[in-house]
Amino acid sequence: MRKRIVYLFAVMAGLFAFSCSKGGDEPFVEVTSDRTMVFGADATEGYIDISANTDWNVTGFNTWCTPGSATSGKTSARVKLVLTPNTGHDVQVAELKVNSSVGTVPVTVKMGGVDNVPPTAPVPTAPADQATDVRTSPTFTWEASIDANGDVITYVLYVSKDQQTWDSYNTRETSYVFESKLDKGAKYYWKVTAKDGYGGEATSPVVSFTVNNEEVRSEGEVMVMEKNTESPNAINVIILGDGFIEEDLTVGGVFDRAAKAATDAFFDIEPYRSHRTKFNVYAVVSESQQRGGKYGFGYDGSQKNNYQTFLPNTSFSTTFTKENNYSTGMSCDYVKCFRYARMVPGMKVGDDVTTDPQGYWYGAITNKANPINNCVIIVVVNDKRYAGTCSFWGSGACIGMCPMSDAYEPTLRHEVGGHGFAKLGDEYSYASTPPMTAEEKATFEYWEKNCEAYKNLSLTDDLSTIKWKAFIDDGGYPEVRAYEGGDTRTMGVWRPEQISCMIDNRSYFNGPSRYAIIHRIMKLSSGNAGNDNYVFPFSEFKKIDRKDPNVANGNSRRSGETFGGFDADRPPLGRPVMIDNLRK
Repeated sequence: MRKRIVYLFAVMAGLFAFSCSKGGDEPFVEVTSDRTMVFGADATEGYIDISANTDWNVTGFNTWCTPGSATSGKTSARVKLVLTPNTGHDVQVAELKVNSSVGTVPVTVKMGGVDNVPPTAPVPTAPADQATDVRTSPTFTWEASIDANGDVITYVLYVSKDQQTWDSYNTRETSYVFESKLDKGAKYYWKVTAKDGYGGEATSPVVSFTVNNEEVRSEGEVMVMEKNTESPNAINVIILGDGFIEEDLTVGGVFDRAAKAATDAFFDIEPYRSHRTKFNVYAVVSESQQRGGKYGFGYDGSQKNNYQTFLPNTSFSTTFTKENNYSTGMSCDYVKCFRYARMVPGMKVGDDVTTDPQGYWYGAITNKANPINNCVIIVVVNDKRYAGTCSFWGSGACIGMCPMSDAYEPTLRHEVGGHGFAKLGDEYSYASTPPMTAEEKATFEYWEKNCEAYKNLSLTDDLSTIKWKAFIDDGGYPEVRAYEGGDTRTMGVWRPEQISCMIDNRSYFNGPSRYAIIHRIMKLSSGNAGNDNYVFPFSEFKKIDRKDPNVANGNSRRSGETFGGFDADRPPLGRPVMIDNLRK
C-alpha cells in the first residue's frame, strides 16, 4: 500500500512538471489591472500591471500621461503612469497599447475635468460713472476678468438709454471702440459681461454717463474713417496727426478734416482708387502742446522767416531739416508712431516696437507677417512748410510724413503711396550726383531682392532682361521703355517711363509702378504677407490695370524761378529713409 502511494505521487509530480514545462514554452502577455482606468482631475499617477514571459512594450503616451518607469520588458512588471492634473473641463483620454508578439492589449486612461468656476466680474473704467464730458464715439474700457480655470474670456458690452433695451457688442479685448454716434447731451448706461465659454459668466455693475454737447476728441481715440468691404485681409491705413492742439481736435474740426483729406489724397490716384475697398482707414488722435513742426513754417506759415528757431512742443516730435528752407527732409519719433498705430483694433500683435542704443530694432517689426509691417502709417503735420519724407523698413513697415502745405495731396501720394507702400525709388536726377559705386549697387540689389523695393528702377537698359520686360513684350504699353535717369543720378539708372509721380508728384504712376502697388495690395489682401515667394501674375495685372485719364493732372511745378528744373519753392522731395532692420 505504501509503495502504491509513493508511485502515484511520483506520477502526479511528473505530470505537473510536464504541464509547467509546456506552459513556460508558450509566450504570453496579459494585463492584469483594469484595461479602462478612470482618474479624477487631480490624479498624479496610475499603474498598469503586466504578467508576461516574453518581450513587450507600452506605447501611446502623450503630454499629460507619461511613463514613470520602464515601458518595455520580458517578464511580469508594473508600469507607472505619471499624470498631469487636468485643469480643463473636458475629459482627457489616452489610448495606450501593450504590444508583444502574441498581440496588442489596449489600455484606456481617462481623466475627468474640473468643475467650472465662473470668471470674476469686469470692472468698468471709462467712461467713468456719472461722467458728463463723454464724446459721441467713446472708447469703453474695463479691467479684465480673472478665470480660475484659465479659460479664454470673451466680453459683451451692453449700452442702453433706459436700462430696458440694451444694444450688445462682442469683443475679446478689454476695450471697445464705439463706431456709432451717441446722442449729444443724452444720458447712457453701460455694463460688461464676461463669459468663459463653459456656461460661466459674470456682469459688472451698471455705469451711467452723459454725452457732451461739444465734443473734443481724446488722446488715443481711434477714429474709423473707412471700413473694408471686400477683402478678408484688409490693409490698414493709419493716420496720425502732429502739431494739432486741443482746439483742433473737436469733432469735425481741423484734424478731422486733415485726416479726411489724407484719405482722399491717398486713394485719388490709380491703382489705389480701384482697390480702395481692400483697405481700412483709421485715424488715431494725439494732442500736441503747440501747433507746427520743429524748424517748420508754422500752421499758418507765419514762422517762415523764423524757422531756424521755431521749436514747438508736439506729440510726435516731427522735425524738418534745419539747414535751409529748400530742404524737404523730415524725421519724427518713429517708436511713438508705432505705439499709437498699434492702438488700432487688431494691430497690437506681438511685442512693442523698440530700438536699442545701437539702433537695432526689436519687437513686432522683426516679423514680416506682423500687422505693423503691412499697414500704411501717415503722419499729417500741421505745418505749412513744403517738405515730405517717407521712412520704410526692410520688413515692410513705413511712416510717411506729410505737412499740410499747399502741395499736401501730391506730396502724400509720392511719399506714402509711392515710397511707403510700394517701396518705389525716386525717378528724378541731378547732374551733380555721381554714378553708383560698387557698394551702392550692392545695397540697391539687396533692397531689390530681399525687400521688394525699386520695382520702378533698373541698373540695366537691356530690354531683353530688364525687370519690366513683360510690359515691353506685351505691346500694350508702348510708353514703357528704359529712360536713363533715376535715384537722383543721370547715368547708370533707368526708369520705365518719361514721367511719373515719382519724378514730380504728378497724379500718375507709371506702368511698372502700378504693378508694384497692385502686387503688394494683392499679396497682403490675399493673406500672403509672410510669403516671400508670392508673385502676382502679369496677365492678371493687365486685366485690372487702370491708367489715370490725364497723366499730367496734379503736376506740382509752378511758374517762376527754377530749382534744378523744379520751382524754387518746390524742389524734389528728399530720398526715402531706408532702414534695414533684417540684418544685424
